[in-house]
Amino acid sequence: MTVYLDYNATSPLCDAARDAVYAVVDGDAGNPSSLHLPGQRARRHLDAARRRVATALGGSPGEVTFTSGASEANHLGLRGHAHYLQRAGSVRDDGAPPVALISALEHPSMVAASDCLSALGWRVVELSVGSDGRIRPETVTAALERDQVSLIALLAVNNELGVCQPIAQIAALTRARGVTLLCDATQALGRITVNVKAWGVDLLTLSGHKIGGLAGSGALWVRAGVGCDPLFAGHQEQGLRAGTENVAGAVALGAACTALEGRLADGDRIRDLRDRLWQGIGALLPNALRNGSEEAAHETGQTLNVSFAGVEAATLVMALDLEGIAVSAGAACSSGTLEPARAVLAIGDGSAAWLGRARSAVRFSFGPGNSDADVERVLAVLPALVERCHAR
Repeated sequence: MTVYLDYNATSPLCDAARDAVYAVVDGDAGNPSSLHLPGQRARRHLDAARRRVATALGGSPGEVTFTSGASEANHLGLRGHAHYLQRAGSVRDDGAPPVALISALEHPSMVAASDCLSALGWRVVELSVGSDGRIRPETVTAALERDQVSLIALLAVNNELGVCQPIAQIAALTRARGVTLLCDATQALGRITVNVKAWGVDLLTLSGHKIGGLAGSGALWVRAGVGCDPLFAGHQEQGLRAGTENVAGAVALGAACTALEGRLADGDRIRDLRDRLWQGIGALLPNALRNGSEEAAHETGQTLNVSFAGVEAATLVMALDLEGIAVSAGAACSSGTLEPARAVLAIGDGSAAWLGRARSAVRFSFGPGNSDADVERVLAVLPALVERCHAR
């Protein structure tokens, strides 16, 4: 049996999503743009899924655009809104490039999207983060006062550390200055309460497979009145996203959203499992270092990022895999090696010692399917594996 502790990478398909997908693919597989009965059945499935996603976010169905995942949604939200601002003449007119802010903790897809902004003539400024992995509102205030900012993109919860950002506080700052705030809520949904109205954000992105839906599905929420241009023109998704809709993916996402209340209710149990794993690691491996905030109010309770001094994270991840335990480390590159954990680097002091800490960082991420036995299994094999990897 595999001990799966990589829920931040993907979450197994939940029962509600599986049942919903079967209902679609077994009988209602029409094109939702078609006028005949099968097409209209598919359209009804798509509309119902849109309502479910909107309800989960606290928004309206007309504000939800289905995408192929959060990565596409991040590109569509950031690049689409930036293009709209330029086209509408809503950026600075003094000849200086428009300014966008992102944090040092953003997902690679958002970093790639911001690189595209640079190619469009924007100046992208990176916000620093504290040693606990949190962005300070005063840091945002200083950036807003220093530059004529038009757009900010921030992760609600970092995928490597599980640290939560003060999105509502930052949104209050951006609203007061007429600055657009795009929030990547991929790792927040199902882990903390997400409500677009309470948070006050302008755009929000999410992924289906992080909450028990299908991979290849996601959504962009755009607050009514906020402009966004499509990356590729087409009539589908209210003209914002071209291509025949992935009805099965959208239906699975909508169904997974109906199960979010149960995932949230399970949060205390999952936090207890995570905490017991950390306590056990601390007792067995006193040189292990935890990365990110340890304040319960500042993290989801489902992620544990630990550096094992003198150990290459890739080696330990593979050793655990051979024992039937699935965990993650940094981002895989084309050579098959692992880069240092980006988020761990971002919260460090830039020293060689901290680079070593980032290279030895392993992420354990929990979800609904985990149990006491999973924690016991990891603790039973981890010390010997760390010693073996350290000796290499």
